[in-house]
Amino acid sequence: MTLAEQERPVGTADAPELAYQRSMDRVLVHRRAVMEVFVTDAARLGEDRFVVAVQAPRAHSYYNDHTQRPSLIDPLFLLEAARQAVTVVAHQWLGVSYDTSFLISDWTTEFTHVPALRTRGDAPDELVVEIGTRDLKRRGSRLLAATLDCAFVVGGQRAGTSVIVAGYLSRDGYGAHRAKTRGSEPPLSSERPAGRAGTPVPPALVGRERTENVVLVDVERPGGPVALRAVLDVPVRHPAMYDHPLDHVPAMALMEAARQAAVLAAGEPAEERYAYAFGATFTRFVELDSPVTVTVSPAGGERCTVDFEQDGASVCTAEVGVTRLPAPPAHAPDGG
Repeated sequence: MTLAEQERPVGTADAPELAYQRSMDRVLVHRRAVMEVFVTDAARLGEDRFVVAVQAPRAHSYYNDHTQRPSLIDPLFLLEAARQAVTVVAHQWLGVSYDTSFLISDWTTEFTHVPALRTRGDAPDELVVEIGTRDLKRRGSRLLAATLDCAFVVGGQRAGTSVIVAGYLSRDGYGAHRAKTRGSEPPLSSERPAGRAGTPVPPALVGRERTENVVLVDVERPGGPVALRAVLDVPVRHPAMYDHPLDHVPAMALMEAARQAAVLAAGEPAEERYAYAFGATFTRFVELDSPVTVTVSPAGGERCTVDFEQDGASVCTAEVGVTRLPAPPAHAPDGG
């Protein structure tokens, strides 16, 4: 039974009270900077059921850099919250060692109750990620793959769900896999030049305030079946997307690019656009030393398909849903 099918909410007799006083150990979520750790507590409810507490930052240069009005919790922060939560569960209870590499193959998220994501403004936003595990594949005692069903609970309200399909490779296994698929040793992000690869999109057009958080450059609008085409440019010194050196473009950065592309394709005003749904399949590592083209095509209704192409092949395909938020009355306080 998946988590979405379970009716037992957080707060029932078997759910312990979770704490928000301090961050968990950064090694549990594969982060170098303590300020990039957002999980604060975790507990096991049963053989395959867990809960993780998360506190959102109030003044983060990336996750609080958004122009939506009314102000909502950044969807990319919620994706990161899910990533950190399932990583904690894997290390704490599924027997995954700390030097294991996590490889996400599929990731589907939808925020079904957007009003619950309204920021409090006067205090940090806190939430719980409920997690159910299924389809665990092991070789002996070592976990090879799992599907993790997540639900976001904010203020006692279920705001959305996220399903992550992940594989787990040892350090040696990861190195061998990268060498086999690439054919050579990949460079690290810390070794790449720090300059931009082209002209970034004006941040206001993608719902951002800071240019350093823009990951699309050299945008074109061909028309016809292609609504938008751009080049991926994730700053390799970005303190959140590259918290530590990596030999590929991380999944979180690709999701930010997909969000920006979808918001840009949806048109102005970007401050009234909110990405409420993400579905992505990651077919190959996105290399750091070869250009990536980002293409947006309509998928019907509020959704569009965002394809990432590198060296003539699709490396990631995402479907993103963008809704238009009601503009707040001119006299009403924003609260965020």
